[in-house]
Amino acid sequence: MNVRREMLLAGFSLVVRSTISTSSPFFKLPNLPSLSSAHLRRPISFSSISSTPPSSNPQIPLFLRQPTYSATLSDLKKWQNWAKTLAFSVGSKFSDVDNGPDANILCRELQWLLEDAVEDQSSTWVSTENEKVVNLRTDLEELYLTWKQRIEERRPFQYIVGCEHWRDLILCVQEGVLIPRPETELIVDLVEKVVLQDNGFGEGLWADLGTGSGALAIAIGRILGDGGRVIATDLSPFAASVAEFNVQRYDLQVSAC
Repeated sequence: MNVRREMLLAGFSLVVRSTISTSSPFFKLPNLPSLSSAHLRRPISFSSISSTPPSSNPQIPLFLRQPTYSATLSDLKKWQNWAKTLAFSVGSKFSDVDNGPDANILCRELQWLLEDAVEDQSSTWVSTENEKVVNLRTDLEELYLTWKQRIEERRPFQYIVGCEHWRDLILCVQEGVLIPRPETELIVDLVEKVVLQDNGFGEGLWADLGTGSGALAIAIGRILGDGGRVIATDLSPFAASVAEFNVQRYDLQVSAC
């Protein structure tokens, strides 16, 4: 059975289609997790109909989560020192084997992880009070687990923090959805060039097959503006739900059916 979900994005539409087989009755999907007003500048309406729910809802990227956890500054520094030691133990081994990250890159990732996980970076590290309570967006045990996965299992860093910085977008990504690659940005550059040269292309129909995170569809849609239409398709219902989540984050008027 084909399930078609159409999202009107600021004057153009993004259609997310997933193919599934089921005998379950139709029902309405719940709304995706709402974000704070800092990330949404105008209202977004959303509804969708599917014959089966996705396997799970997309997880909110770490930097967008509420700081509902806490740890003492002393314990956080212990974790940081442990994580640095683990990163330095890699040296250049990953780089030598398959051009993976070396210790310096891993330490940079560690800093990014801290920036996403700690609520108030500016005042946390200047404090000399080791028993000061630090607000976190995930618990300390999870930080130990995910950094161990990063080093020992080489789990992609983007899946650990739940997002990827791509062009001018920050996209939700997680296992089950491919991480947008930098070279894919060239496609968006090409579309932008074509649209600038011929306005007719800006009013046309564009397709993103296997949309995944929705990166291409969102970036191209922002170029097309009010006149064009983007159809994004994916066989995975979960990927379609991640794309919907990302679409909603970018000040786009959304409706789905």
